[in-house]
Amino acid sequence: MRTWRWTVAFSMLLLLLAAPLDAFARRSGGSFSGRGGFRSPSTSPSRSPSPGYRPGYNTGPNVFVVPGFGWGFGGLGGGMGMGSLLMVGMLGLAGFYAYRALRNASRRESGYHPGDDPDESAADFRPDRAYLYKVQLGLGRSARGLQNRLAHFAEQGDTGTETGLAALLSQTALELIREKDSIRYVQTSADGPMPLAKAETKMNGLSLAERSRFDVERVRAADGGVRKASETLADSEAVLEYIVVTLVVATREPLAEFGSVDEHVQLEPLLSALGGVSPRELLGLEVVWTPADPSDALTENDLLTTYPNLRGL
Repeated sequence: MRTWRWTVAFSMLLLLLAAPLDAFARRSGGSFSGRGGFRSPSTSPSRSPSPGYRPGYNTGPNVFVVPGFGWGFGGLGGGMGMGSLLMVGMLGLAGFYAYRALRNASRRESGYHPGDDPDESAADFRPDRAYLYKVQLGLGRSARGLQNRLAHFAEQGDTGTETGLAALLSQTALELIREKDSIRYVQTSADGPMPLAKAETKMNGLSLAERSRFDVERVRAADGGVRKASETLADSEAVLEYIVVTLVVATREPLAEFGSVDEHVQLEPLLSALGGVSPRELLGLEVVWTPADPSDALTENDLLTTYPNLRGL
């Protein structure tokens, strides 16, 4: 008898726990992503060669040769006059330029392009390193038009190239800036530098975690392809209160303007920094949002339970 009572109590507990999970699992969402930068033949920033450049030839200041190499020395033992000192200085300058030209040629062969200054140190340039950034925002229902705009980006955008991904990132950041007054919750994180393989693995894990929060992915665009789900969901009896948008961005170089957000005024600079990442610096992008269907709902209780790391502004 006692065993039967414990069985009934345990079953009721499971039903109570499973009910909200089942309701949550039927939520809709959408996403678009690309990893083109991770799969590029060369992960180091490329630079077009200077006009007239040919491998193996010096492109720096021309080394000049003074005619009459023996002119003006007058014999080392007898002391050097003004002409001899000038000659020594000119030869020293020519040697310096030759050394710098050889060093630059060696760097070009190894793929090193730190900047316009040929004397710039290579210590901070690591073509095999990546930086990973995540921004998650909870927007009020006044931003519900964002659902359709993000779906349009997924269907029409180019997720197969770094240029297309950078355009999608810029458009998404711009839309979020326009809706900044609707943002009620935020969470940011940054990681790196880390090896490229680790960054891509971690990015895929973050993407999977966010996409697993809903059961039906209404639209999914990735690496040049688009997939849409036609499954019908029952209309939610709750009222749409929030939309959650998550951005995960991998870059070749750190974003100096990226940081935690404690006040509303910090949102626009952070989103602008993300939106300004160039195709050359972008390794990968993931944008996930939920709900995706106009008839779907996300209440404040759902938001706080499902996204406990979000902080109110």
